[in-house]
Amino acid sequence: MAPHHTPRQPTLVDDPATGYRHRYCRRCGRELTTPASRLNGYGAACDPNRRPPAPPEHTVDQDPLPGT
Repeated sequence: MAPHHTPRQPTLVDDPATGYRHRYCRRCGRELTTPASRLNGYGAACDPNRRPPAPPEHTVDQDPLPGT
């Protein structure tokens, strides 16, 4: 009699180190649609690591204050 073999389905995780892929945003609970969002657990609007770029430096020519 042949041994019983159950075919294994491929796992649906993108991070084999943790073995887990988020399906819903950890902040707002909405469903995550991109692979990058599923890996970090946050949607594009909720990701704490996404910060707006720093504004360009704004220098203003000023006269010195009198008495200094």
